[in-house]
Amino acid sequence: MSEIKISVEHLVSPEPDSCTYGGDFWGKDVCRYHVHRNRTHGRKAPMERAVPKCTLFDTWLDRPYKKCEACRKACREAQAKRTGEENEE
Repeated sequence: MSEIKISVEHLVSPEPDSCTYGGDFWGKDVCRYHVHRNRTHGRKAPMERAVPKCTLFDTWLDRPYKKCEACRKACREAQAKRTGEENEE
């Protein structure tokens, strides 16, 4: 049997380089896929605590609230597709 390719839609923050939405009095809302996890390296090195991670693309981030490159690329493609559909109408 051959493999079947499916596409799934996810809602991420509209900011181009940030995982945050517009905030309110209490602070900014964060993308549901942006989390802080402890990263272990086995017995080679000590555990890193509260490291930011994108769970949608399973990538460790170098700064908190920064979108990973795969997410930025997917957002650019979705935006280009959306503007292409608007131009056809």
